Amino acid sequence: MKAAVFRGVGLPLSFEEVELDSPKAGEVKVKIGAAGICRSDLHYMKGEGIMPAPAVLGHEGSGTV
Repeated sequence: MKAAVFRGVGLPLSFEEVELDSPKAGEVKVKIGAAGICRSDLHYMKGEGIMPAPAVLGHEGSGTV
């Protein structure tokens, strides 16, 4: 899947192909239709919090199971 990857403070997001593990028992795979970046993600990108890099930010999404 294509993802916006956080590579470090002050760097632009890098749009990359990433691979996901298959879902485990009790998990589902969601085809994302839309996603957003929230205020906490912006804080991490500016160095106003601790986020190890690389990381795929975002927890606001909608899609189809």
